[in-house]
Amino acid sequence: MSSNHNMDNERIEDENDSIDPDLDPTATKKKKAPNYTEPEDFELCRAWIRISEDPAVGTHQDGNTFWQRVTTAYHEAIPTPIRPIDSTKKRWGILQRWINKFRACVDQAEQMNQSGQSAEDQLNRALRLYSHDLQTHFKHLRCYNMLVKCPKWNSYTHDNKKRASAKKKRPRTPSEEAPSAPALTAPDESTPVPADSVSDFEGTPDEVATLERPMGKKKAKVAHQLAMKDTAWKEDVARAHINIATESKRNNNILDNDSQSLKVIADNGKTAAQLAIMNKDLEGLDDQQKEYFQLKRSEILSALRSTSSSRAQS
Repeated sequence: MSSNHNMDNERIEDENDSIDPDLDPTATKKKKAPNYTEPEDFELCRAWIRISEDPAVGTHQDGNTFWQRVTTAYHEAIPTPIRPIDSTKKRWGILQRWINKFRACVDQAEQMNQSGQSAEDQLNRALRLYSHDLQTHFKHLRCYNMLVKCPKWNSYTHDNKKRASAKKKRPRTPSEEAPSAPALTAPDESTPVPADSVSDFEGTPDEVATLERPMGKKKAKVAHQLAMKDTAWKEDVARAHINIATESKRNNNILDNDSQSLKVIADNGKTAAQLAIMNKDLEGLDDQQKEYFQLKRSEILSALRSTSSSRAQS
């Protein structure tokens, strides 16, 4: 499935990050950097907001000035491991892909507009839609909740959509813009007749009958086209009913998985935060900061031992 392939790509891009020895004096040669954690992603998004909201900086600068500032702000919150500018910029692009996919799910949930639904209900529905469509859970909810409140980010994503849409459009050639002449030959039985292939005349059937038309073959041709148009309309209605039934079944399946999806999402977020604490490099921290992380690690280990003991007894 394409969604799983995309998630694999995200993991591969993380693992391909390297530490530049020029930036980290402790590194003797380039080596793979650890994958970005959820707290690191959050601080990267916060650094982007901080720099983009600075009127003296802005988000659209020539060269690497903007991302130099973002990376510096990021390292003020996350001193290690050192991430090069190319790494933070690439990670931002990865985050934007998944956050924008989730935002589309939020828009879809809002369009459903079920009566009595709160904002939290709509957000939970968006999480279920994302999990169902991409076959994976959304891992960047804190980043999304922060970015969606930022006017600069909303403007940034809107501008990106406009540019992407403009690239897809191309100027029409004169031959494409010229109206096509009405067909005078009988349609091939193997080729479906377009629904609007008859005249653009908008009168009533009686008025159509009063128009001067050649008798014989041409009149039979028009009658055939009208019959084809009626058949096409009925087929469209039938397809619409099928699509409605399919969508209804899909929504029911999503609701059935509601509880399980939300529990897994919560567990994933908790595990990511715990791993960030356990993997935190305490070198360079003051005594209070070291004590904080040591106490947190003790709490995590105590909880894990308690859970393991309970399972062994049951």
